[in-house]
Amino acid sequence: MRLLSRFAVIAALTTALAGCGGILGGGGPPPTLYTLTSVRDFPPDLPRLDRQLLIEMPEASASVDTRKIALRRNTLNIDYFADVLWTDNIPPLVQTFVVESFERSKTLKAVARETLSLHGDFVLRLELRHFEADYGNSQPLPTIRVEMALTLVRMSDRAIVGTRDVVTTAKPAANDVPVIVAAFDQAFHAAVLEAVGWTLEEARG
Repeated sequence: MRLLSRFAVIAALTTALAGCGGILGGGGPPPTLYTLTSVRDFPPDLPRLDRQLLIEMPEASASVDTRKIALRRNTLNIDYFADVLWTDNIPPLVQTFVVESFERSKTLKAVARETLSLHGDFVLRLELRHFEADYGNSQPLPTIRVEMALTLVRMSDRAIVGTRDVVTTAKPAANDVPVIVAAFDQAFHAAVLEAVGWTLEEARG
C-alpha cells in the first residue's frame, strides 16, 4: 500500500468514482485528471556514458493514443473508465516522463526529445503496445499492463543497435480509480527502469 500511494500523482478536479463506462458524455462536472511521474531512484551501478540520446515520440494504436484511461475486459474489447482522463494523450505523456527519467538518472551527457533540429549519438524509438487495466476472466481487481517495444538506433550510420520488448505489470489493492492510477505509475516506473538499464548497456557496446 505504501508503494502504491507513493507513486500516485493526482490532479483532482472532482472526486473519481471507480465505475467503468466507455465514451465520456457531455454535461455534468469536468473529468478528473491524472498524470504519470518520472523515476527518481536508480541502481547505483548504472553505466555513465559520454553520449547524447534522443527519445522519439512513441508510436501507438488508436486505442492507446488517447487521453482516456483504458481497461480491457477480454482480448477483443477495449473500454475506458468514465469521468477520468490522463492530462495528455499517452504517447506524449510517456515521452515526457521517459526523457525526465533519463535526465534524473544522470547517466548520459544529454537527453532530449527527438526533433529535426537536434543531433544525438543515439535515438530511442518506443512503441506502446499495451497501457491498460486488464480485467480479463472477470477478475475483481485488474492487472495493470504496460508493454513497450524499444529500438535503439545509432545516428552516425542509422544502424539498429538492438531491440527489446519490455512488459511490466502491477496489481492495485482496490478497484478504485486513484489506486488503479497509482498502479499504472508503478508499472510504468518498472518499464522505464528496464528501458534505462537496457539502453545504457546497448549504447555502451
